Amino acid sequence: MPEQTGREPLADAFFQFRMQAPEEIVVPGAPAAHRTVRRRRTARVSAVAALTALVLAAGGYSAASLSAPAPADPATPSAAPSPTVSAGPTLGPQQLRRLSVSALERLGMKPGKVRRGAVYGSVDDATDRSGYSLGTAEQPLPTGRYTLFVICRGVGRIAVTWQADSGRGTIDAPCVDPAERFPPTQHVEVWLHVPGLITLSVSGDDVARARSGFAVMVNDPLMTIAETALQRTGGSGLGGGVGMVTGETENVHPDAAAGTYVLQLTCAGTGTIKATLKMGSVSAVKTVRCSEQPSRVTITITSKRVATLKVLMSRDPKAPQVAVADTLWMK
Repeated sequence: MPEQTGREPLADAFFQFRMQAPEEIVVPGAPAAHRTVRRRRTARVSAVAALTALVLAAGGYSAASLSAPAPADPATPSAAPSPTVSAGPTLGPQQLRRLSVSALERLGMKPGKVRRGAVYGSVDDATDRSGYSLGTAEQPLPTGRYTLFVICRGVGRIAVTWQADSGRGTIDAPCVDPAERFPPTQHVEVWLHVPGLITLSVSGDDVARARSGFAVMVNDPLMTIAETALQRTGGSGLGGGVGMVTGETENVHPDAAAGTYVLQLTCAGTGTIKATLKMGSVSAVKTVRCSEQPSRVTITITSKRVATLKVLMSRDPKAPQVAVADTLWMK
């Protein structure tokens, strides 16, 4: 059976990097105000660096509209066979657990520190007969968009079939050697139209069964809460994204054109963060309260000359991480 417990920050550092990446791509020849250099300084820089290879392996982020769910992947009945792989002997419970723990660690978590929205286990006959769920009746996943990730360690292939109120689909994933440090993960976008569960079934082919372990997770639900609460309104977009925050962050836009700039953000979690929008000698600061039902906060400044535009956020590095979604544009 899967194991689930509290939150762990390492996996969420990846999502911060991944979900902000589209805003870092600038079309050549765009006006100077749209040239963006983003520098992140957080208390967990090492976590982001360690997961850079995961970003490259998983592929680019699809910046879909918040209002339009992606179509569900077509379901397939079972994992594709692996005819070219030698099965070898079946493994005992401890060996299978080590493989599932290795898969979990690939997603940035450890046993005993598995946050809500993640499960792991062995690929065996019991797995084929049982189901898993992300979220519980007492703590359902909030409404919004999720990215579902699948990793398998061992041999063969697995098929993970997911179902939500928006539809269902199947991810086919190869089981990779645990010695491979940064194997690719399989991922898909899943929407929940109302708070609820994402249910899973995991099946392995004849090679994977009793020889592999798996882990499945979605991004931290706080990120989905923050993103869903942020409803951007108009303007020429300069950047933004969603990610887990602790310590200090700084986003820099050099040589921004004179004009009026608007920063909107939401913070999901507990406590507060301090948000600063600064351009040259002009700045505005607000304390933003974080909650499970965050409100959108707006900060506006006007500069009469070209200058470096900065978005700064700070939070006590000893405090639990919070999710911040933000968007910046010029009026």
